[in-house]
Amino acid sequence: MSDINIFITSDLTSSERRISPQWSLHYLKQRLEQITGVEPCNQIIQYFPNKYSNEFHRLTSGQADEEDTLLSELGLKEYSRIHVIDADPNSTTNQLINETSPSNVPMSGGGGGEEFQLTEEEYQKKNNTVLQWKREQRLGRFDPDYEMIQEKIKLENEAAIANIHVGDRCRVINIEGERRGTVRFVGKIDHLDQGKMDWVGVEFDEPVGKNSGDIGGIPVFECKYKHGSFFKPKQVEVGDFPILDPFAEDESMEDSDEEL
Repeated sequence: MSDINIFITSDLTSSERRISPQWSLHYLKQRLEQITGVEPCNQIIQYFPNKYSNEFHRLTSGQADEEDTLLSELGLKEYSRIHVIDADPNSTTNQLINETSPSNVPMSGGGGGEEFQLTEEEYQKKNNTVLQWKREQRLGRFDPDYEMIQEKIKLENEAAIANIHVGDRCRVINIEGERRGTVRFVGKIDHLDQGKMDWVGVEFDEPVGKNSGDIGGIPVFECKYKHGSFFKPKQVEVGDFPILDPFAEDESMEDSDEEL
């Protein structure tokens, strides 16, 4: 049985991972700890099988030992989502979640609504911060392979953008599910990142975007409100992706009821 892509989220992390249906639930929890920082004994695992719905159920073992429960028995689907909640209110991850933003920490004693501005240097010296947790877990720029990973991502984006053209039909799949639309922009955006990389502007068929084709109020392309978004090239898949019929699934279910 081949591996499947699953979106793994928590209140601190969000990523797409490949998991094997042959893993045990016990092993999955160990891997989730590496990704989210939540200890296996404190994990409440919510499973969202439908990418278009907020309905979920808890992943639990029907066996006395989680080693005896394989993921293949739990019916996990491609591009579904697992959300991990930390049941320990005093854990490091929950302290990080509740942490006040370092650039907007109110002064003790509260009077007058003044704000204390914490510098980046001072923030780096603090304990129990998101930055410290990332450093300890070797995430992001603290990963020893960070430079190599960034170069790989750069090459993947360069390869992807060669096949993306304005007017192409496309789709984007992430934790929000599959969204379809049309490519409206391909190129660099100076006022976004000083023109360091290429971006793909997409006009979605439905109001599931972030903007109207603008970045910070500066138009890049035009579309309806909340129909536009910008992505790195590797996130966009072009091809024969017609507009989805929201009633198609219901109609197919009705047809199946007529033939038993």
